[in-house]
Amino acid sequence: MFKITRANSIAGFSGQPQGFVAPDVDVISHYCRIETWTANLATGVFQLGPLACEYHQLSDQGEFGLHNLVKCYDAEYRNHVLELYEVAAMRPSSFCFSTTIVHGNGSHIPVMCIGESSSFSDDGGGAINGVFVFPQFKLTDKSSLTTQ
Repeated sequence: MFKITRANSIAGFSGQPQGFVAPDVDVISHYCRIETWTANLATGVFQLGPLACEYHQLSDQGEFGLHNLVKCYDAEYRNHVLELYEVAAMRPSSFCFSTTIVHGNGSHIPVMCIGESSSFSDDGGGAINGVFVFPQFKLTDKSSLTTQ
């Protein structure tokens, strides 16, 4: 899944639906881990939290370029992810994607990313902010992925 839209086209979704009950954090953490990230468009630097660094197989320094971030993604989808980030860097946009992180031992870690770019300036500044969602399981290989 790879989706991008202009940021202002989702403005109607800002409020919570009537009767919405926020899920319990303990319940969510049973199924997945969620971590925020940011990217500075003027410098091209991404700042990740410790979990995202670990899963993306990056050092724990937390600041990286786009290439370092996506090089561990499934090669079949890596260019799609790069395209989403490029579009988001050019105009205010919201996007999401899901793919897998491929580790050297053959395991695959599913990852979903939701982000939004904003705060564009004439000097090339701006930001992309988002979250990574990591389900609480690893796949032993790509063949264990099924679609219905």
